[in-house]
Amino acid sequence: MSTKMEERAAQSAQMSVSHEKIMQRLQNLYSAEDGGLVGIGKSIGVKLQAPRTKISTLLVGNHSAGKSSFINWYLEETVQKTSVAMETNCITLVTSGRKRETLGGPATKQAFPHLADTIEAASLTTTIMTQVSTSRAKAFPLITFVDTPGLVDGQMKYSFDIERSLTALGAAVELVFVFFDPMGQALCKRTLDIVEKLQANSEGRATKVHYFLSKADSAGSDTDRQKVILQIAQNMCRRPALNSVAFDMPTIYIPDPDDPLANRCPNQIDDLCSVLDETVNSVVQNSLNSLKQDCQKLITTIDNKLKRNTIRTNRWFKDMTIGITCLFTALLLIVSTIVGFITESDDDLALHTRFFRSFYDIAFAALHLAGTPIGTMSVLWIYLLVLFTLVAVGLLKLFRRGPTLSTIEVKRLQRQRQAVQTALDNSYQQLYEQYLDQAVGPSTA
Repeated sequence: MSTKMEERAAQSAQMSVSHEKIMQRLQNLYSAEDGGLVGIGKSIGVKLQAPRTKISTLLVGNHSAGKSSFINWYLEETVQKTSVAMETNCITLVTSGRKRETLGGPATKQAFPHLADTIEAASLTTTIMTQVSTSRAKAFPLITFVDTPGLVDGQMKYSFDIERSLTALGAAVELVFVFFDPMGQALCKRTLDIVEKLQANSEGRATKVHYFLSKADSAGSDTDRQKVILQIAQNMCRRPALNSVAFDMPTIYIPDPDDPLANRCPNQIDDLCSVLDETVNSVVQNSLNSLKQDCQKLITTIDNKLKRNTIRTNRWFKDMTIGITCLFTALLLIVSTIVGFITESDDDLALHTRFFRSFYDIAFAALHLAGTPIGTMSVLWIYLLVLFTLVAVGLLKLFRRGPTLSTIEVKRLQRQRQAVQTALDNSYQQLYEQYLDQAVGPSTA
């Protein structure tokens, strides 16, 4: 490995340590059992998803294109088998962990919940596995590689629908690396069919799918290598979805420090590593931005709930006042009527009698103005109508209470708002400063 590659590997490893801490902190903010953002969102009807701590990279290519070899080189550890034979006959996720372990299909679905639906839909439960490595090389702690079987034409049968599976996985990952080797080139129809679908599905994300000429050191001279690239480009240009990317194909190979001819052709594998680093940086930035947006969404939702509760409470007090007034008036009217019949009707002595007499005079005048025949029964019907209206309005207002929050619920919302505000004011700022400190150095302001 050259000095430049060693420096790049050291920088990637240092970056991954800092970014790993940031992503773990974000994961805790979202998923904490007590006061986590996901839990708070669920309690108020806002669905949030915790950011993933790793990016996923799908490796696709011809048989013996060097996909597994690249993974072993990147990890600086032999995890995947490599040989001319078809060693990779299932889909393998290679991820970092605390101890070396192999997970089967069901355990893989549990370990990668964001891929569970894809695995189930593509019927991959029995043909997918996970290799857990303890490697801390480069940015591997923040990356999960998805190694796939080599693609060949002819009578080769796979134990699963290879085209459907790779297309579905391609839609669920952040990066897709396509390896063309000098021998297979882009002559495999199955490879081009799958790659074309992957490229078509990545519209709007121009930097998702990347193409490389792997094993470039075995392509011969510079002239031979250029011919290989030209032949690959010509075959790709026949596919409409591949026209715009066919000519961007860096040459890579696994560096061998013991090979005296190691530098006989350009090796752009460092550029491939840069793509991984840039994607990790982008995911960290997006996760930090999502933290701010999610906090603001939660705060807005809580504020709206508290505001609606205040409006409903004030309206309830207003309805209570109107309801009590109507019922009291109706009761006074009934009592005045009853007392007026059982006592002497001396206006100077009975206040209740004067109240009933006033009602009678008003009703009499209303009937007179309306041209309605005036009689005792007419006044009685008005009396009953007014009485019924007062009682109905009073009861309606008195028992009309909307879904208001209890005192305990209001205090819980206020505590949740304070927790979210603290996460926005403190954690978000600290994490972004930590990220920028790693990227551009400490602020001089």
